[in-house]
Amino acid sequence: MYSVFLVEDEIVTREGIRNSIPWDRTPYTLAGEAPDGEMALTVLQEIKPDILITDIKMPFMDGLTLSRIVKKDQPWIKIIILSGHDEFQYAKDAISIGIDEYLLKPVSSADMLATLEKVTRQIEEEKERITNIETLKKKIRSSQEVMREKWICDLVTGQLSSGDAIESARALGIDLIANSYVVLIVDVVSGSDTFSDYAVVKSIISSLVKEREEILLFSPSLEKQGLIFKNLSRESADDTVYSLAQAIRFETERNSGCRVSIGIGSMVSHVGEIVDSYADADRAVRYMSLTGKNKIIGVSDIQWSRRDNSRRMEEGPVVERLRFATREEVDDIIDLYLDVFGRKSLDVADSSFFLLVYNDLIEIISGLVEEIEGDPQQAISVSLRHDLGDSLADSTIPFRGQLRNLIEMWILYRDEHMNTRHNGIIRKAKNYIAENYMSQDMSLNTVASFVNVSPNHFSTIFSQEAGETFIEYLTNTRIENAKRLLSCSAMKCSDIAYEVGYSDPHYFSFIFKKNTGISPRDYRMAAVSRDSCVCP
Repeated sequence: MYSVFLVEDEIVTREGIRNSIPWDRTPYTLAGEAPDGEMALTVLQEIKPDILITDIKMPFMDGLTLSRIVKKDQPWIKIIILSGHDEFQYAKDAISIGIDEYLLKPVSSADMLATLEKVTRQIEEEKERITNIETLKKKIRSSQEVMREKWICDLVTGQLSSGDAIESARALGIDLIANSYVVLIVDVVSGSDTFSDYAVVKSIISSLVKEREEILLFSPSLEKQGLIFKNLSRESADDTVYSLAQAIRFETERNSGCRVSIGIGSMVSHVGEIVDSYADADRAVRYMSLTGKNKIIGVSDIQWSRRDNSRRMEEGPVVERLRFATREEVDDIIDLYLDVFGRKSLDVADSSFFLLVYNDLIEIISGLVEEIEGDPQQAISVSLRHDLGDSLADSTIPFRGQLRNLIEMWILYRDEHMNTRHNGIIRKAKNYIAENYMSQDMSLNTVASFVNVSPNHFSTIFSQEAGETFIEYLTNTRIENAKRLLSCSAMKCSDIAYEVGYSDPHYFSFIFKKNTGISPRDYRMAAVSRDSCVCP
């Protein structure tokens, strides 16, 4: 199925397109509609349709402005422009933007279906080009491209000084100078784990950023793709980066058998700090190995963050390994920890050495607990803190086992308590929706503003944590309240539409039937016949 979104300010035209096409007998589904471009923008980010049908002249934001933004942020969307004006300038502007089809009003259902079929053929041809492995291999073999990617990998991993980086960038034709940098890492999970899968994902990302000079693309490994954003403002960074992250995940899942986890680093101001943003993005990706993959998470979303930690523990290999430790890694971490003290084993050691090692590990784990806003006293049991002397005197309890118990206790506590700050945001957003769903001005933007998160960032975390998109959640909330009113009141269906937040009763009926399978009128009749009314 191909999803279609309609933007038209004239109700008669909107209803004509909605009602004249037998959507359920075609390969298309009407995913939503809006009366102007401004309202459509945030919905489009949520729904991510395959095809956009938009009028050219509308209040607040016209169709050309809407199309220009959509082509930048969601370039896969095919756009059909509707116009009542057969003017050369409109057609010229549409062509320059990259509009796929241009139809003059009035449009018959036959013409609309023929145009939809035409653009879907284009969609399928593009998918075939993206997955053409031979073409991908030729692109990847480009020596210039290989040199550029190796250079960027050296940059983000700290193998180049700022001075050397700036000087060598010019030789490679890379404009490195910028006022800000943000690194994003795409971690690819392939079902078949073949080269072709990873090549397809790289091709998808390349197609999404090919016109964006402010983004540098590189490959840290076969399974990972990296992007460096340049010159983002503090105000726009969140929306810009999360918008592209959403597009990458959506296009990857639509065009390949792969899934991705995306980590977003902190914004930095200097070339020499790009390595820090890369490390933060990598930390976010590794964090997802603990909390669940196939998400988009920024380092600022993680409840524990090295930069936000007031304790500011000294970083080291043991601390980093412990942050993301699994039970299978405990013995390796103990060996690494002993190496720090210059010891390969515990075969010959006195109790004073044991106490030194043990108390140091308690301090490290206490710091990690504080990083995730936990209580060290609660995380590390009293017995493990104070009964060490007894265990040292008991040769049947090896000291290595005590270290293992301490680390395993930390892993258990971390997995039970560590989460992102998303939970509080989602809870606050749902409460706001419950209290304000009846407002016709309710939108993703208004809720994002209420919880103090950018729209694209909020859209991402809401769908990940709630298990459905913001639009789906709002629609379900409105439909459930409409069901209640249909069952328990004598209000007209049109009045119920207004009561639950819809300005167009006909669109309310369309959405109600799409979600429940029956019309509001039929739902009321069924409710009355089964005498299921339970009024508050």
